[in-house]
Amino acid sequence: MLFKRKSEEERSERHFTLTRRIYYIYILVTVYDLFMYLAGLVSVLSRPAAQTEIMDTGTHLWFYTLGGNFVRFPKEYLPFEVDAPSVDGKLFAAAFLLLTFIANKLPIFFIVWKGYRILRAMKRSYTPFVPEIAGHICWIGRTALFIGLFGKMTIQGGMSLVFQHNFWFENPMEVSWTLAGLILLLVSDIFKRGCTLQKEVDETL
Repeated sequence: MLFKRKSEEERSERHFTLTRRIYYIYILVTVYDLFMYLAGLVSVLSRPAAQTEIMDTGTHLWFYTLGGNFVRFPKEYLPFEVDAPSVDGKLFAAAFLLLTFIANKLPIFFIVWKGYRILRAMKRSYTPFVPEIAGHICWIGRTALFIGLFGKMTIQGGMSLVFQHNFWFENPMEVSWTLAGLILLLVSDIFKRGCTLQKEVDETL
């Protein structure tokens, strides 16, 4: 035959290698995004307050951070009306960047790091049903639930606390993150049961 048909094991290894390489690129993108958010926060805090202006397009609020980069989000994302010309731009930008970093960017980086740990564990083990992988999936599920239930709430409540002096939020739940977290917790339970069965099989061999 001109082309040799690859075995199922060879195809699986090829897919795993491709997935791992693509994931490594995604890790680099996530780290870069995290770094740029931190750099933007430092830039806002280090420059004079007059240089940070909050702009209102009618539907979105936005401000510059570092080197021409900017942050933009819908006005309804916050639970209170923002008067862009009169608001303290430096305080607004710094508070929004810090709260978003804590409630969104950092948890996402944690999820990506746990995914990297799963790939490493799969490479070392002959079976995916090991306690280490089940534990990582569980932590990813918990973190996704945190983002879904408390991420937006933290940003909205923190911004309203700074500018309205009360903890106020509207529609804080992000359904996609919450659903993903619940599904991943179920998957982690499946993996934990798989670990138990794998241990029983190993002991009988």
